[in-house]
Amino acid sequence: MTNNNDNSIEFRVVHKRRNRLENNVDPYQCKTIVKIEPQYMQKFGIREGDIVRISGNTKSTAAICLLMSDSDLQEIDTREIEVEYLNNPEKKAPQYPKIILYGPVSCNVDILGEWQQTVKLSKFPESQIKSENIPEAELVTLATVNIAEKTMPGYHSHLDYSEILGFIVTENDRIDIPFQNEWHEKKQQEMQEKENQETYSDMDNARGNRHRSRTPPFPKSFQSAIVDVKPEGKSFWKITENTRFEFKDADLAKIFDPHGFTPKKLVNVVSISKQILVDDTEFTIPSLEVYSDMMKLIWYSHQRIKISESDFADIRKMNHMNRMMYNEHPRLIITLEDDLGNQYVSTNRSGGGGGSSGPDPTTMEIISDYSWHHIFSPTLDTHAKEIILTIKEIQWVRQNKTSMNAPPPPPRPPPHMTPIENMPLPKIVIVEGPWTFRIPINQQNTSMTNEA
Repeated sequence: MTNNNDNSIEFRVVHKRRNRLENNVDPYQCKTIVKIEPQYMQKFGIREGDIVRISGNTKSTAAICLLMSDSDLQEIDTREIEVEYLNNPEKKAPQYPKIILYGPVSCNVDILGEWQQTVKLSKFPESQIKSENIPEAELVTLATVNIAEKTMPGYHSHLDYSEILGFIVTENDRIDIPFQNEWHEKKQQEMQEKENQETYSDMDNARGNRHRSRTPPFPKSFQSAIVDVKPEGKSFWKITENTRFEFKDADLAKIFDPHGFTPKKLVNVVSISKQILVDDTEFTIPSLEVYSDMMKLIWYSHQRIKISESDFADIRKMNHMNRMMYNEHPRLIITLEDDLGNQYVSTNRSGGGGGSSGPDPTTMEIISDYSWHHIFSPTLDTHAKEIILTIKEIQWVRQNKTSMNAPPPPPRPPPHMTPIENMPLPKIVIVEGPWTFRIPINQQNTSMTNEA
């Protein structure tokens, strides 16, 4: 869960640009490390190498905090995305200090690669982060499944633990441990030889079939999650040369969905049946699905954008604008609580899809339809009689007008492609609420579902 410590500081996650033509892979890329700007290290009283807590919406982890170097500052994408408040044009978007999260840390705090994502950084008590007091992980229990041994016999003894030495870990962290190079190459060669044998056999049975699918490469690492660590009762542990590892069979969700975002048993469906019309978009929230382990809020959007007659008559321009609409979508910033005071956390995991449905010649509008769901945890308190759903604000991720109005560029063959840092940033348009709905919970449906 997110750390609610009043001393936490909110940072905006930034990413380093990578020049694929140069071998400039960051040596910290696969380490449990974060970096912040030097002035904020001093301002917040953080020393180089201190262990800090990094918190997302639903998950926290620990990491070593380092200074951003001059080269880091040159390589990060510092562009600020434009934010417009429709109902408060004078308002400016908050400016957060910047933080780089490296792979394992990013993976463990729900960072999905979207624009303007933030995390909270907080300090551990001084007594816990002194070098002599940092607890060593004596025994780490890793999640696995039976099928792993069948598909990768002997993998337990061929993991390269040297690659994770010095990692700072917490319970339930996901972790990626590379296989030893020689063993991986051997397994890859065995798979290739087997594929070649099967290819010749297939050619005998069906000559001329050139569309046979290729066998995927042997995995380079073992993906797992930390089930338990000894000694118990610590906020974090450091993996050292003395750390031992054991394996425990676990549900696949423990490895690939460690935060519990996969719905299990359906317990109830709470009817919400609300609609709001904001700007040019109608939002419909039909229901809240209550599962034994989480909740899923369902909503839809229907957007109609008016187009001038001259633009509508320009087929090339209309096709371009229609394509651009596929990159635009709305999102709702929602809070959920009940009448008992329980607050349910949005996991930032919203699924769905949609896009432009094409122009409507009868109204000269471009139509865009999306269907979405938001995941909330934990599941609904069985004693709750009412839920309070609040839409704090509505956001649209839109293309800048210059991108929308410009004609499509002529096609260019690779490798002459536009670097991502030269691509125009989208624009976030916000309408602030709140819109609050108090929804009674149909307890009869819950009882019927539990009996089924």
